[in-house]
Amino acid sequence: MKRAVTLYEFMPYGAPELIESRQRHLSQALVISSATALVLYALAGGLVSLIKVTPPEPHRTVVDPRRFILPLPLVEVAPPAPALPAAHAARPTSPVAPPVPVPDPVAPPMDLPAPARADASGTGPAVVIGPSDVGTAPPGGDALPAPDVYIYVEHLPVVVRQVVPDYPPIAKDAGVEGVVMVKALVGKHGRVLDTRLVEKFQVPMLNAAALAAARQWVFTPGLANGRPVACWTAIPFRFRLH
Repeated sequence: MKRAVTLYEFMPYGAPELIESRQRHLSQALVISSATALVLYALAGGLVSLIKVTPPEPHRTVVDPRRFILPLPLVEVAPPAPALPAAHAARPTSPVAPPVPVPDPVAPPMDLPAPARADASGTGPAVVIGPSDVGTAPPGGDALPAPDVYIYVEHLPVVVRQVVPDYPPIAKDAGVEGVVMVKALVGKHGRVLDTRLVEKFQVPMLNAAALAAARQWVFTPGLANGRPVACWTAIPFRFRLH
């Protein structure tokens, strides 16, 4: 019968000592690594508390009201329909009676808004601004606003009468189409006092027709604190052949 040989007899150097000390070395390594991790975590937390981090501001879009005018609904402009040729015109089948002159009916006066406005001091009698004041400065010498000056308005001007431009024949023959936007200064009496072209919406052959039509528009004046004020509005005209 063979005799059992111990590890020390089989491997007298190195291995037995390592096997016996492995548990002790493993425990020491775990303790040292855990302590090192805790120290590093504490140092990192201290450094973060010392560094001031500013959170990024949210993106905001700021609209300058002085550069913004809400345009009116688009006005369609089309050339008049061509007249029928003479060959297709209706021919009378009976003798035509001589024309009898009929007096033209008298059109009733146009009911335009005529807001009352106190004088410059605010204590005098109210002054009614009527159609006779078209193109003149308002009573009291009030300065008219420039196109890039913001005017506080609670109620925007409302269209009372609009005039559609005539399609210029030269533009029609050349097949020119496009959108022309006109900024109109509506006075306290509702009439257009000044017109300007918007730079991004211009068509050279159509600009003059759009300006001429916009000057004939009539509005109810804009209101601020219950009183009429002169303010700007935008009128878009779309010239289209088809």
